[in-house]
Amino acid sequence: MEFLHDLGFSDLDIEEIEKYNYPYILDNIVLNQEKIIDIVKYLFEIGLEKRTIKEIFMYQMSFMFKTKDEIQKSFDEYEMDSIIKSLNFDVNNIELIDFI
Repeated sequence: MEFLHDLGFSDLDIEEIEKYNYPYILDNIVLNQEKIIDIVKYLFEIGLEKRTIKEIFMYQMSFMFKTKDEIQKSFDEYEMDSIIKSLNFDVNNIELIDFI
């Protein structure tokens, strides 16, 4: 999970993410790190805060196993500013997004 350092996550952030996920999920993250990097970069681009992205890793990990295109299309379906504010307020609002 060291690749998360390059995205601005600290050792403590990574430890927390690891604490909230099963080892097989962590292995899957590492195996799919290029895909995860693309998704995280996109989430930063659209305005999600680092804390929110960390919470996605911790509480909504299945989100990270979608493709970037699926995520992008779904975000395009909504009022982007509203959904970003909603997610930055509470990451569990991600369940309100209808992913393709």
